[in-house]
Amino acid sequence: MSSALTFVTVVFETETHLLELQARSMSLHLDAKEVDEILILDNCVLGMGGWTRKRLLRAYGRLQGRVRIVRTTAVIDPRAAGGWRSQQAAKLAIASQVKTHHYVVLDAKNHFTRPTSATEFVGPDGRAHGRSHSYVSHPLRASLVATLEYVHAGPDVIDRAVESFPPTATPFVFDTAAVRALILDLEERSGLPFGEEFERHKLLEFFLYAAWNETRGRGLRKLRDEVPIPSPTVWPKAASEEGVRSAIDEHARDGAAVFAVHRQALAKADAAALELIAIQWVSFGLFTDTPAAQAFIRRFRRRYLPSLVWVRGVERARRSLQLWRARSTSEERADPVQGNRAPSRTSPDARPETSAI
Repeated sequence: MSSALTFVTVVFETETHLLELQARSMSLHLDAKEVDEILILDNCVLGMGGWTRKRLLRAYGRLQGRVRIVRTTAVIDPRAAGGWRSQQAAKLAIASQVKTHHYVVLDAKNHFTRPTSATEFVGPDGRAHGRSHSYVSHPLRASLVATLEYVHAGPDVIDRAVESFPPTATPFVFDTAAVRALILDLEERSGLPFGEEFERHKLLEFFLYAAWNETRGRGLRKLRDEVPIPSPTVWPKAASEEGVRSAIDEHARDGAAVFAVHRQALAKADAAALELIAIQWVSFGLFTDTPAAQAFIRRFRRRYLPSLVWVRGVERARRSLQLWRARSTSEERADPVQGNRAPSRTSPDARPETSAI
């Protein structure tokens, strides 16, 4: 494995324009010598179209030769884990295709804001950056505890984890060997493919990685150094002028290399908030001027709702087809004169839900 990094982003239909912005920021701000590969996990319900792929590759500019688009169905069986959870499981399963010691998982909403090297993500001692925080009053506390119980963590470990544990936010740096060991262990213990076991227990990727390594792996202290990777984010609940200013101030205070605007925030923000976002994007070098950034935002907003409606419509149609096939299979198995053995799984063309929206 090389000392460079692999970057991994999962995307679905409504986020492809945000991924284009991320691609532009990577071309502009990443040190090409430290980028081994950029893996796009395509979680679009029917797969990215040819025009979308070409548009994205152009946006990666000087890095486009290092970009590889991988369907999530190539790493996670869609019949085992579906929708939002398949997207999560794929972030771990992709480790089988990573050639570097570490890989950085991003969301499409993340974009780089200044010249960035591998030292932003991995320390000189080889440990990944990333600071923990409290889950005492966090909405994901129950999910954290359930994940820890799944890996048979003791009460003392659970209590310490609730007090301080790695976040579920991106960028998140994975140790490639640790992820592979995790997947192998889960499959050997359960006797099931990783995706099926992940779905069966309703696991969360970041919690599972940290919990497994703390209880069965090398321990988090040997993998992470508690150095923060700041990434101020404009969230849907803060899609206001005040919320955007707060994220911008946080970015300046922390000297962050990454900023993020959630798709729902971009879709619902008012004019004043959108203008601030546009101005900030220009300051990051992502657009030549504010009108160009505002035109990008208008294109995103114009396509957001139709894309959402189309995706949900296709998902409903596919679920109906799956139910019909399941009923047909049950009837065949129940028919005493039916000589053919019923298939054990549905057609590979059947596709469950994509990301939660």
